[in-house]
Amino acid sequence: MAGSPTAAHHPLHNKVVRALRARALLQPNQSLLVAVSGGPDSVALLSVLHQLAPAWNFSLTIIHCNYGLRGAESEGDASFVTDLCRRLNLPCLVRSLNIPSPHAGLSSSLQARARELRYRLFRDLSVELGVDRVALGHTADDQAETVLLRMLRGAGLRGLAGMPHSRGHLFVRPLLTVTRREILSYLDKRGLSFRTDSSNATSIYLRNRVRHELLPVLQSLAPATVQLLARQADLLREDDRLLDRLAAHRLVRATQSGDSNLIVLDRAALLEQPVALQRRMLRQAMQALSPSSRGPRGDVVLSMVASLASRRSGGSWKIESLMVTSEQRQVRITLDLPPSSHTGSVLHQASAVPSPAVTLSTVPSTVSWSPTGAVIRINVVTRERGLSLLKKPSSTAAIFDAEHLSLPLTVRSWRRGDYFFPAGMAGRRKKLQDYFTDAKLGRSMREHIPLLLSRENIAWIVGQRIDARFAATASTTRFILARVTYPVRRKGVL
Repeated sequence: MAGSPTAAHHPLHNKVVRALRARALLQPNQSLLVAVSGGPDSVALLSVLHQLAPAWNFSLTIIHCNYGLRGAESEGDASFVTDLCRRLNLPCLVRSLNIPSPHAGLSSSLQARARELRYRLFRDLSVELGVDRVALGHTADDQAETVLLRMLRGAGLRGLAGMPHSRGHLFVRPLLTVTRREILSYLDKRGLSFRTDSSNATSIYLRNRVRHELLPVLQSLAPATVQLLARQADLLREDDRLLDRLAAHRLVRATQSGDSNLIVLDRAALLEQPVALQRRMLRQAMQALSPSSRGPRGDVVLSMVASLASRRSGGSWKIESLMVTSEQRQVRITLDLPPSSHTGSVLHQASAVPSPAVTLSTVPSTVSWSPTGAVIRINVVTRERGLSLLKKPSSTAAIFDAEHLSLPLTVRSWRRGDYFFPAGMAGRRKKLQDYFTDAKLGRSMREHIPLLLSRENIAWIVGQRIDARFAATASTTRFILARVTYPVRRKGVL
């Protein structure tokens, strides 16, 4: 697999390299966990990454998931991947996964439950092995099928945007611009064998019917259907991100008060917005209180928006741990905490008004932090500028290593249980509550301090302390600068 002198010049190989560079999916010197099922897509992915490994100095570890659903065929897949890795002299992990029966909180689809289990394993292994990225073998055909499936289910803009090329800082899809036809051509010219999953031929799965029945009809009408749907997904994803940024900005203006348990929105200010932004503002406000939840279904959000537009009050919706209540002048979103969580604590006062979480999908970005009027600006700076800033530390600036600070970023206020790894503490973890206590910052002050997060991990207590995991060093090659500026302060207010 490593030896053909023409391999590096194959169109697919070059196409993948262009995607890696254009979308900054992978960087030299990274360690990768590569998911390989044994099918054509994952074998092609492994082949390309193995070809790139010497020049890019990649460290590759292969992971194969065996669900045991197809008996001897599943065992054959595992043996095939193990033998392939042995020939390539690559470490290979085979994990047997038992798919749980459906129950409350789990998807009912067998494929969805398998996916949840698989991604959980990948996340756990990434921490255990300390890898930089997990590479997945999804192709443009997979993207087209996903878009069509979501279209059939009445998905909104986010659903029709399909799968992103990268998700957080961990998962990347290097083949998402490559069609299955290109994959098979590549494997044929390279003389590479692969496994065929018999379950992909059964019609009991809707995805298979889309693949074998719907897509061929569309391709008979428009031969470039796969490429067009993949391109549409990319376009819609950019539109989705823009609307998210607009909604986040309007949400700050519509928020009357809030804390970690309650957000109160001005109903009139919410209804002034286009319906498309109203839906997103409600979702973002709920996400700010319960970031780990999946959020409401689309039909529930539509019901909420329709009820608010009717000017009736008294409507309420229970969504996982949240209660949304429509009043005459306000919309109240409450985190319904178990009774034990209130024991020995004091609820936040209405005067403490942290902003809802604001998501930043691009750099440069600017955030206005409404509780204090502080402005946080995030920019890419040159290496020369970054190294110069490292020599002149300031509480109003944080210098990050761009290889570790991953989009999207989030700005929010602190929550119970938050922790970080302060720079200069030899990798020791510290609870924010303890940090604030040591710094003699009272509750009324700490609730006004914004936090900058990268993939749900605190990267900077703004104006206070940077997290060691994201801090730039003298060996950093790509720098991101975050700087905060404050308005004229009143005594006791940050």
